[in-house]
Amino acid sequence: MTLVEVLVAIVVLVVGIFGTISMIDSANTTTAKTKAREGSTNVGRGILEVARSVSYRNLASDTVVGAASSRPAFADAGGGSGYAVKSRNQLYNVDIGVCAVDDPKDGLGSHADVDVDFCVDSGGSSSGTDRNPDDYRRVAISLTWAVGKNTAKSKQTTIVTNPVGGFGPSVVSLTPTNFTSPITSSAFSTAKLAAMTSAPAAEVNWSINGDVQGKASGSGTSWNFDWRLDKTKPDGTSVFPDCTYLVSAQAFDNKGRAGAPKAITVSVNRFAPLAPRQFEGGRNLNSSRVDLQWLPNDECDIQGYRVYRGTSPSAVDTLVCPSTGTTPIKKTECLDETAPAPSAGVTLYYKVVGVDKDPAGGLREGTATALQIVESDSPPTSPSNLVACAGGAPGCNDLNADPVPDGSVAITWDPSTDADANDGIYFYRIYRDGSTYADRYDVFYPVSGKPLTWVDADASGGPHDYRISAVDLRFGESALSAAVNK
Repeated sequence: MTLVEVLVAIVVLVVGIFGTISMIDSANTTTAKTKAREGSTNVGRGILEVARSVSYRNLASDTVVGAASSRPAFADAGGGSGYAVKSRNQLYNVDIGVCAVDDPKDGLGSHADVDVDFCVDSGGSSSGTDRNPDDYRRVAISLTWAVGKNTAKSKQTTIVTNPVGGFGPSVVSLTPTNFTSPITSSAFSTAKLAAMTSAPAAEVNWSINGDVQGKASGSGTSWNFDWRLDKTKPDGTSVFPDCTYLVSAQAFDNKGRAGAPKAITVSVNRFAPLAPRQFEGGRNLNSSRVDLQWLPNDECDIQGYRVYRGTSPSAVDTLVCPSTGTTPIKKTECLDETAPAPSAGVTLYYKVVGVDKDPAGGLREGTATALQIVESDSPPTSPSNLVACAGGAPGCNDLNADPVPDGSVAITWDPSTDADANDGIYFYRIYRDGSTYADRYDVFYPVSGKPLTWVDADASGGPHDYRISAVDLRFGESALSAAVNK
């Protein structure tokens, strides 16, 4: 009996041990499978990221393999039997597929004359309504690996959008040939540039700040064009005043398909600022102050403006706005609060100059525009019958009878009159939330045949108080109207 009991115990123990060993083996197998699948996911994701780094024009199966295998993490471990990657001691056979997709939303194009492999599920059109059918490319990474006597598989895909939108040649370089930026010589008139394309082009357009200026001359992959900086408008002003410009070129093939453009930044600083235009002003009449205004200069390198005052045309040298310091003002208006009070036989003279930076970086003044102040005899009458309405309300319209949008306020009033024989109402000043000069908010120039209706396009933070004054042709300003609140 003792021997039988021992034999039974041994059998039970062996059964239990075999079960445990089987369970451990199964767990190890499952862990190995999980790690292998995690490894395949990581390898697939990594190769997809490598594919995104390949230029769209060169995006194909072999270029992705070449780019990926050049990285240590994805070095080719296939030994000549196809591309394979070893990760976590697991060998993965990698198959990379790249095909183009023609998105039907922008029209299907003809695939017959396009040297691109389209996906089998990407439709085409015999009419060729879309000149650039290669809208995006689908990259698929398929991995297989051995799991015992079986084979496991995984697949990951991504979409790479065509950044250019066409098959045409790209401009790979755009180079100045007779200048360097910035251009500072006043004698310089023509900037010459050369463009190289990635493939022979049928034509190359060149642009300044996005506006096409013309076609470059040349052929094949070599093109050039001249940018005439001395070009003028019909009124004699410069088409290209001192500024910073974006010069670009774009190539097209014989089917009108474009590739990637190329752009460079060119700074032009050849001259001191031009004379400011439409310099005007006059005595305010509510005090000794003088209101002045002018149009902004065309040059975009203007640092600001300086305004000077004098009592004779030959001695206009007192700096105003501000009255102390020489820092140019940014605004195109000036309120001379230090002007002498009106007196018999005294005429005020003003001049305004633009200020920019010379090639050495110092401030320089340009040509001045002069103004002689002619005193207004009497101010206009104050605007009356102000009515305000909130945007979005029925019947709240602007001067063109269009509905005023929500968040805005429209103000309507009766016209003012001016008693001076040689004057008339020039414009109206809008004051918001106050009656001081600091509360001037906007100006409104009346339009013949249309109502006096001004719209505050940003009335947030309201309600606001609005007051209006009338200004005559000599800048005499009326008393403020009564306030209207909305």
